[in-house]
Amino acid sequence: MANHKQPLIGIPCARLDRGNGRTLHYIANTYIDALIAMNATPLLIPATQNETVLLSAYHAVDGLLLSGGADINPAYYGEEIDGSEDIDDERDMSELKLARWALEEDRPLLGVCRGLQLLNVATGGSLYQGIPSDFTPSTTQDHQESAHRQQRDYLAHTVSLDPASKIAALMGVTTLQVNTLHHQAVKKVGTGLKVVGTSPDGVVEALESPAHRYVVSIQWHPEELWRKQDAAHHLFASFVQEVNSRS
Repeated sequence: MANHKQPLIGIPCARLDRGNGRTLHYIANTYIDALIAMNATPLLIPATQNETVLLSAYHAVDGLLLSGGADINPAYYGEEIDGSEDIDDERDMSELKLARWALEEDRPLLGVCRGLQLLNVATGGSLYQGIPSDFTPSTTQDHQESAHRQQRDYLAHTVSLDPASKIAALMGVTTLQVNTLHHQAVKKVGTGLKVVGTSPDGVVEALESPAHRYVVSIQWHPEELWRKQDAAHHLFASFVQEVNSRS
């Protein structure tokens, strides 16, 4: 059989408790489809406290994609639960370890929605547990508008990117329309991270690490947009290209 090795990109799984001791580990097909279309091979990583399993999976992959999903336990940033929903400690612990290992070793890392928030928490940052109630100044933008419309690719608002940022260069734009499906947002920015994108009401929409070669995270969902939006396509293509250059 011919060798057609593609870069391996690890995606930590979300979990769904089906009862009777059955828990599903899963990831949305949109992330998988985007990576496959860019000539990468996704490898799903289970949420587990078994560090040997996590390390084995981590060392097998060439980069990490942290996906969207449920809220992170606010205990990880020193707060009580006050608006956070659907917490899964097993997933939180798994992803925090994976993210910190990637940061320590300068592995390529792309964070999407929860992934941006997870990266922020992993570096000592905190979150607004509910934008409508906690974010100051208050906002009239519904940051769950795409979900409320039941149209995950609905372009709800603009994002302005720092023209000098890595992500602006990767995506080829400094302003773009994005979908929005989140009710939490970055509050205190994690150590070493830089805010490089915001919505018109000031919500953090993009973080990156200037100290790393490719640590990029965004609050919207490009995996729902890459087929029709060049900027989203460029982001996934650049990520896979970076991972491929290291594999």
